[in-house]
Amino acid sequence: MIFLWYNIKNDVKRMNILKRSNTYNLVMASIMAAFVLLTTFMGITVPIGGTNIAFHLGNITCLLSGVLLGPVYGGFASAIGSAIFDILNPMYITSLPFTFVFKFIMTFICGTIAYSNNKNGEDYLYNIVGATTGSLVYMGLRSIKALVINLYFLDMEPLTALLFMLSGLIVAVLKTAFTVGAVAVLFPIMKEKLNSRKLQ
Repeated sequence: MIFLWYNIKNDVKRMNILKRSNTYNLVMASIMAAFVLLTTFMGITVPIGGTNIAFHLGNITCLLSGVLLGPVYGGFASAIGSAIFDILNPMYITSLPFTFVFKFIMTFICGTIAYSNNKNGEDYLYNIVGATTGSLVYMGLRSIKALVINLYFLDMEPLTALLFMLSGLIVAVLKTAFTVGAVAVLFPIMKEKLNSRKLQ
């Protein structure tokens, strides 16, 4: 009995060390990067106001990476997975640098808030605030990028470029609400599954 208790105790210690190690974080970041890539290919189309709006699922996984792995490992998982998607799709290849930076910033902000005040991604409210803030910053970065492209590369009139940006913001707000709502629903489920397998 003592021998069995000693082995269980050592197994728990080894699991705790693994959880805190760079190896664990790198493995989990690689897994999440693969999920980000996969879910970016996935999406749904919702008819709203006489038009169809596409919601891809990649940003959900990006934010989940930030909550699960923290700002740095989660940020790189998000950025790398999204960048690989751009590499594989000729339509988005020119956006690769922006994708990498914007997705990293979004997830870094989410993870920073989720892990602030020693919450370590365990507090539901901090996680949702982090996901919302990261999504809003990402929305702002994409809007600024669109405005600059319309003004200086497509040579639009300033008012026209601004109207295009504002119309894009309306869609972005809807996507942000969808993304954060999905994170709110999916994170507790993922956390429970990971805990049941002693991976968190």
